[in-house]
Amino acid sequence: MEKVAIEACDTYDVKLLKTLLDSLFQKISFLPISNTKVLIKPNLLISKTPEKAVTTHPAIIQAIAELLKDHSCAISIGDSPGFGSTEKVLNISGIMDVIKQLGLTITTFSDSIIKKSDGISPYREFLFGDDPEKYDIVVNVPKLKTHGMMGMTLGVKNTFGFIHAFEKAKWHFRAGQDRSLFASILIDIHRIVKPSVTILDGIIGMDGDGPSSGRPRNLGILGASNNAFILDDCIEKLVHLPYPTPITHLAGKHGLLPDYEVIGSNIPKIDDFLMPNTMDTDWNIPLFAKRLLKNVFIKKPKIHKKMCKACGACVKVCPANALLMQEEGPVFDYARCIRCYCCQEMCPEGAIKT
Repeated sequence: MEKVAIEACDTYDVKLLKTLLDSLFQKISFLPISNTKVLIKPNLLISKTPEKAVTTHPAIIQAIAELLKDHSCAISIGDSPGFGSTEKVLNISGIMDVIKQLGLTITTFSDSIIKKSDGISPYREFLFGDDPEKYDIVVNVPKLKTHGMMGMTLGVKNTFGFIHAFEKAKWHFRAGQDRSLFASILIDIHRIVKPSVTILDGIIGMDGDGPSSGRPRNLGILGASNNAFILDDCIEKLVHLPYPTPITHLAGKHGLLPDYEVIGSNIPKIDDFLMPNTMDTDWNIPLFAKRLLKNVFIKKPKIHKKMCKACGACVKVCPANALLMQEEGPVFDYARCIRCYCCQEMCPEGAIKT
């Protein structure tokens, strides 16, 4: 039977994290092979400092990298941020200090590599920014956060980072309001990546209006599994979601959620986890109803003028071109808006609310 290992942890002390991660690896039978080529794939969504709980914490990356270096692995770190350069996000997130200290290699996910899939989505080709097959081991290191469109962003969603930033918008536009279609795309991408292990940073996670404007909070969770689908399912149950997220629901329908064992002691109880406002009104509404009555059922993103600095990030990332920059700042064209909430996700000031 497959396993999910959970450790209670309320600190980012690197020495303790190494001990806990070594224990997690043993519980899920993940043994790093010496002298292998490894890619560590954190969540590098946008440029935010560690206490904002938007990106994977640098201490987690350091602990993983030091454990792998003990096996003489050649380690690269990379992701394709939704907005801004990889280097900038690495710097502000604090991970660049770890890279310099340990002599790791940066990959910017800026190549153009076509990867093919015979998966569950209607699509058969995906343009990746890096090739996961270049590496012997891919270590997937998501942050435990909510997500305006998909409910939560955990292990499976984290591998969407293999898609180059500009290509991400195209996939959002193709999926539109169809969360099930977008979930199928994310599942296919994840199955192409096939990470060897997924390590979840939920020590300080985010609830509310994530993945960038929610509430950082101490959840005290460090998790690991060789199977991100079951790890995500375990976390969704741990925080008592009212329904499975679209990714987990679809994974279950397609036989990607085998029976699994949860191994851990003193696993935190989380009874007050807040979901995004965007999920309150339309979680289980059929797609045809959303399309016909989207202005009634689906919450609109709105700009808080006092917080907005008119940087234009929302205009640049909008896949539907539903934002226009005017003298007073960005303005929505709601007739074009597909309610993907990319604007909210990428706003550096947290100025877009629902």
